[in-house]
Amino acid sequence: MKRRSTILLVFAVIIVAFAVGIIHLTDSKAGLPEVGSVIPVAQRPMAPAISGQTLNGATVHVSSLRGAPVVINFWGSWCGPCQAEAPVLARVAGDTKRLGVRFVGIDIRDDPATGLAFERGHGIDYPSINDPNDLIAASFGADAPSTTPSTYILDSRGRIAWARFGPVQYGQLELALVRVAG
Repeated sequence: MKRRSTILLVFAVIIVAFAVGIIHLTDSKAGLPEVGSVIPVAQRPMAPAISGQTLNGATVHVSSLRGAPVVINFWGSWCGPCQAEAPVLARVAGDTKRLGVRFVGIDIRDDPATGLAFERGHGIDYPSINDPNDLIAASFGADAPSTTPSTYILDSRGRIAWARFGPVQYGQLELALVRVAG
């Protein structure tokens, strides 16, 4: 009888954990009204100030890129989904240059040499800020990335116009960029 109660309790805990996980994955993050959809202009929260030293030693201030959409992608070389997503991001970056779109990567938990090798291996030619302690992600507060990779589109005024927590697909990102840039 005790064994059966223990099994039922474990099963109940698994069901509750699963339900909480589903709610977390399908529910909007606090502060972002529609994760995965272009956020209406009036509801767009301001992105935090994002700046730092790139993997090759230069300094990037995302605020200096205002006037056009900016894609911010949090990634790590150790992240399997990031490895699969990297060629997609490189391709979208090339295909949307005509719209004035800029891309900035945020390489988390890597040393610069490892991050640079990852970028070279995936044909990424946009800058990535080295953020080994996840400080940039933390600056997003309630809108912080919940997984790696995570991608944000900032509109021309520096507001969060779109967010995706998890890998993006080409059509998904391109469509969101066209809508934000349009």
